[in-house]
Amino acid sequence: MAKKFYTVLVLPDASSETRTFHIAKPLLGALAAAASLVFIAFLFFIYQAVSLNAHMLELRRLRHAASQQTQVVEKVGRLEDEMVRMRELDVRLRTAAGLEVKEGDGSFLGAGGVDVPSSRALMVAAVAHQPASTDALAKELDRLGREMNDRSKSLQELIEQLHAKRSVLASTPTIWPVRGWLTAGFGHRRSPFTGRRQMHEGVDISNSVGTSVVAPADGVVSYAGPLGGFGNVISIDHGHRISTFYAHLQQHGVSRGQRVRRGDQIATLGTSGRVTGPHLHYEIQVNGETVDPTKYIIDTESVKFLGDGESAE
Repeated sequence: MAKKFYTVLVLPDASSETRTFHIAKPLLGALAAAASLVFIAFLFFIYQAVSLNAHMLELRRLRHAASQQTQVVEKVGRLEDEMVRMRELDVRLRTAAGLEVKEGDGSFLGAGGVDVPSSRALMVAAVAHQPASTDALAKELDRLGREMNDRSKSLQELIEQLHAKRSVLASTPTIWPVRGWLTAGFGHRRSPFTGRRQMHEGVDISNSVGTSVVAPADGVVSYAGPLGGFGNVISIDHGHRISTFYAHLQQHGVSRGQRVRRGDQIATLGTSGRVTGPHLHYEIQVNGETVDPTKYIIDTESVKFLGDGESAE
């Protein structure tokens, strides 16, 4: 009859008594199976621990990447808001300066059916844990970069246009050169000397001798001295094919080639030349043609109209 157990002999040392243990075969099988299960479970737990650590590291990496992406998306959103303000400012400045409002450069006009800015869509995707792809962010940043370049060019052009307009405005004679009373206007009138109708190519402003005469705009003195029946005169070149002429001066305080600013005193009113009384004869020439000075004046309070407009010349 086969044995149903195993005998185990234990001999601690040579002088000790041998100990004998009997282990039943089923029990030994159960112990072996249990040991195997424990070993397998140990290996499984080790694997799970390593896998968990790997997942934790990946989670930290993803969280860091998501945080960085969210920050990028938020920055893109702020940049988009700033670009909107720049567009509005560009349009307002161009409108105020009377310049063309350029909206056809492809930077902020186009065809499409989406009402939400792309940066907002990116933000929504980030909040909804649907990270926008790197390509989408790169495309959005490229678009904003192109628009910033367009806005920069537009603002530079605007500055140049405003500078040019400021130069023209500074060169436009918009104030009266002297205070007083307008005794003769621009156009045909009856000569106080011959009684015949003739063209009066300026205006006459009367006041007392010595009244200050100022430059009505920026410019350079092109002539200062006597000129026949006009007496002492001054001519100023304002650029942009605009010039002014002042006659019957008592004396002039500027010389040829001198640069003057609007409001600078250039002479005093007098009675030099062919006159019947103290006054200033004032002309404006544009493109070589005389024009009505009153068309350019914005300071209407400095000169009052007097009588029937007959000249003191």
